[in-house]
Amino acid sequence: MRVAACVMAALVLGGCATHRPPAGADPVALETYIEQVRQASLAARPARPNAAATLERTDSELAAARLALAFAPTPANHRRVAIAYARLGVGDTAYDNFMAAIRLDPHDAGSFDGLARVWRDWGFPQRGLTDVYRAIYFAPDAAGPRNTLGTLLLRMGLYGAARAAFERTLLLDPGAPYALNNLCYVSLLEGDGARAIDRCRAAVHADPHLTTAHNNLALAYAASGDFAAASHEFLVSGDAAAERYNMGIALLATGHGIEAAAAFDEAAALHPSLTLARDRARQARQLAAAKPPSAISDQHQ
Repeated sequence: MRVAACVMAALVLGGCATHRPPAGADPVALETYIEQVRQASLAARPARPNAAATLERTDSELAAARLALAFAPTPANHRRVAIAYARLGVGDTAYDNFMAAIRLDPHDAGSFDGLARVWRDWGFPQRGLTDVYRAIYFAPDAAGPRNTLGTLLLRMGLYGAARAAFERTLLLDPGAPYALNNLCYVSLLEGDGARAIDRCRAAVHADPHLTTAHNNLALAYAASGDFAAASHEFLVSGDAAAERYNMGIALLATGHGIEAAAAFDEAAALHPSLTLARDRARQARQLAAAKPPSAISDQHQ
């Protein structure tokens, strides 16, 4: 079920959102999953650049990093500030601070890695390749830059090369949950449900609190047709309304329009302000009604 896996995998890293969908992919389901990235994959929405001043007052970690930088403008302190801004979604200020660190230390692997991740998050992964390869050159035994390389290649649609980068990451950081989770994601995109489930189970075992691993595992179960297991994993990583909404997406992406509509209805009932759930319920019913009778009956077999 490669189509469903590719559509659903956008929930975690947004990889399918940057590539042409496979033949036969449901554009409505794909659009929904792209939107879902913003709701279920991140701990918070990225901050707007003009919100930087507010963040500097309200985020204690950023405030501490800026204070340390004011007292000692070292590469490490510039990098610390950059990482804080990147975490908050203020990419332009993060970029400036990573560059400031590199001007002070042209061999700062961590800041080159940070620049690559900023380019990735801006939607230009190919522009981050030079920076990440510099990071790898200056820190060949560090797992972080190898993992960043994998995410860049993944965004570029180079699944095999991305898998190789993540496997190298795992060699440098054995048992790392983030590397196992990324390998699971690659397997999802490649339509290898069994391998995806195996990798994601390992990631969840290594870090039971890694939300994206639970989401990816849920998607792997859904792609393999085990919706009960998918529901369980979605519930682990979210509340009941989020679980119903995510299950609606999973059911819609795998051609179960009628069941998807019911799941969206339940999500809307649990979370009345979730207007998107009502919109998706309506779309799911429209799609189910547009299918030939044989196709509709197949959903219940």
